[in-house]
Amino acid sequence: MIENINSILEHFTLAKFTVVYQAGKEGVILPPFKGSVFRGAFGHVFKEMFCFCPNQNHKNSEHMSDCIYGYIFETKPSEDSAVLKKYESVPRPFIIEPPLDEKQYYYPGERITLDFLLFGKAVKYFPYFISTLKKMGEIGIGRGKHTLFLKQVFLQDLQGYLTKCVYDDHDGIVKQIQPVSVGSIVNRTIKNQEISKCKVYFITPTRMKWEGSYILEPEFHIVLRNTVRRITSLLYFHHDTLLDIDFRSMYEEASKIKLIQQKVEWKDWERYSNRQQERIKLGGIVGEATYLGELTPYLPWLYLGEMVHIGKNAVFGLGKIFVNEEI
Repeated sequence: MIENINSILEHFTLAKFTVVYQAGKEGVILPPFKGSVFRGAFGHVFKEMFCFCPNQNHKNSEHMSDCIYGYIFETKPSEDSAVLKKYESVPRPFIIEPPLDEKQYYYPGERITLDFLLFGKAVKYFPYFISTLKKMGEIGIGRGKHTLFLKQVFLQDLQGYLTKCVYDDHDGIVKQIQPVSVGSIVNRTIKNQEISKCKVYFITPTRMKWEGSYILEPEFHIVLRNTVRRITSLLYFHHDTLLDIDFRSMYEEASKIKLIQQKVEWKDWERYSNRQQERIKLGGIVGEATYLGELTPYLPWLYLGEMVHIGKNAVFGLGKIFVNEEI
């Protein structure tokens, strides 16, 4: 089963970047959780720069089929979609990972770094992201709309190391990149070793649903279901890949794995939605959970979950996890 999952998940490609900003002469004021501010400002600027669809000021207007903004920010399932056809939207092909600290004021000239990821077909739109990041900083962000200067953007490898400077403000040139397969991520367990115990750390608020409600107790099969649902959706909509796996049997077996210890709490935060013109409460669990059982078949899914995040609202940086296995 492990080899089968690994070969399937090698269809999954991504690119991850570190963005380096410098605060302008007034400094920058940001909220403790910065993901929604960066996502909101980024989406607004991206639409202004690259959406040329008619009637976009009207609430229910549709994007043209070749609209880059429509694909990146308002991805919708088609009528003949094999999955999620009842949903109004599907997982976006990118994530913004803001700084994890709760620092709110950055002094003039101080550096601010954040990461972002692109998945599958979205990687080819990387130059559009660079242009938007630059313009977003020039317009200003956070309280008072103070300016940021885009200094550099680095490409990361799958281990998180910076490998290549793909943009530098000295020359303003955006260098070419290629997406990478996640094969080495999902194959990191020690060969011929069975994993029977692991911890999952919920680093940013993780919003997982089970039977229609957000959960506080992270049973393993619920974590797995939310992880698999997100990965398979990203594969289908952004890699044109539909997985042929007996998920029902997999979940039944996964339900045998025990949650033997948990130290989690619900952490609330809220964001303002320009589209809905109201403040929206978002919260999720943070902390850690320890699991016991035959974990080896499911770890590849969780390893990829570390990269793509799990649960709802991942695009803001929610649902970031880390897996620590024990042999």
